[in-house]
Amino acid sequence: TTRPVARAPDVARRGFGDVARASPARPAGSGRAAATAVGGRKTRGAPQFRNSAEDTQWSSEQTWYTKEKTYQFLKHKTVSVIGAPLAAGQHQLGVEKGPQLIREGGLAAVAKQLGWKMEDLGDLDLEGEAAKFEGETSMPQVRNCEQIGLANKLIHDTVKREAKKGNFVLTLGGDHSVGSATVSGMKAVHEDLCVVWIDAHADSNTPASSPSGNYHGMSAAHVLNWIRPPLPGWEWLKQEHTIKESRLAFIGLRDVDMYERQMLRDSGVAVFTMHEVDRYGIGEVVDMALHRINPHSDRPVHLSFDIDAVDPTFAPGTGTCSRGGLSFREAHYICERLSMTNNLTSMDLVEVNPTLDLPIPPRMHGDSGTVTAELQTVWLAIELISSALGRTIL
Repeated sequence: TTRPVARAPDVARRGFGDVARASPARPAGSGRAAATAVGGRKTRGAPQFRNSAEDTQWSSEQTWYTKEKTYQFLKHKTVSVIGAPLAAGQHQLGVEKGPQLIREGGLAAVAKQLGWKMEDLGDLDLEGEAAKFEGETSMPQVRNCEQIGLANKLIHDTVKREAKKGNFVLTLGGDHSVGSATVSGMKAVHEDLCVVWIDAHADSNTPASSPSGNYHGMSAAHVLNWIRPPLPGWEWLKQEHTIKESRLAFIGLRDVDMYERQMLRDSGVAVFTMHEVDRYGIGEVVDMALHRINPHSDRPVHLSFDIDAVDPTFAPGTGTCSRGGLSFREAHYICERLSMTNNLTSMDLVEVNPTLDLPIPPRMHGDSGTVTAELQTVWLAIELISSALGRTIL
């Protein structure tokens, strides 16, 4: 049963309107007699201690900090990790190092602690794919257009293959150019896919409007089918693998180009800028976003998380920092809330640039000992992934 539907506060932009809030459904498998999670291993219950003199220590092999749940669209509690070290969509070198630093910072240990089996596919040979293009570009308005198209086809195909297995697909960027490949790859498997896009920027430029020509600022527009005719090198991106405007929600925008503003205002995309986060709070914003794109909580959800959505105070290691972003807890809440829907099937975490990052400040009580990264933004990225995989405070 659900509570009576309430009306959310009126929002003064097209795309917000009078949004009805659905009562959040109780997560499957959350009761005392909950069934075992995917994979048949039980994760909830009384604390389990070592049978020895060290009975005051937790057994990391037996206890996971996650609530037991049944995932609607996954066949296995297995996460497929895809390294996508793509840097050609923007001008800052170093972002291609993100996937390996995230792995080395404790990703596998985090997944294991949360009860997930991890299948790491390593870093895809995107440079090799891009090198297949020879000659002059026919689209000078998009830097490295054909090369990125070839690289993204490999990402798209890999994401699609892993999604067909019924695994959770985690793609580690690389710049946000990979977003059009991860979303389209998931859409090829899940026809009803909806997308939550977390970003400081709208990534909704077209070749005609982009002030920089950098593709990482066009990837959302591309997957919304706003770029026509097809770009050279992108013939593989079929219209049926793009997303309807009503199935995508932006959260955290604060640095939006003039043309993007007009496109978004005239579209059916759900847009929640930092103004809405300030006005309503992150909990209300996530609820409104989910109700817009997944009103009956019966569609698979892909999370595309650009680390520059987070304020540079917490995430300095990214190439396009913008003041006034999400707080540490707001970023975590988004990932936690989407995980709790039991509809989250995939995630890409992008734009972590270790060469621009800073050493982590002194550790505090509550910091995960499983995460061993020495750089602040890399550490946060692993923490956010852990929340998306089900880590909770209680």
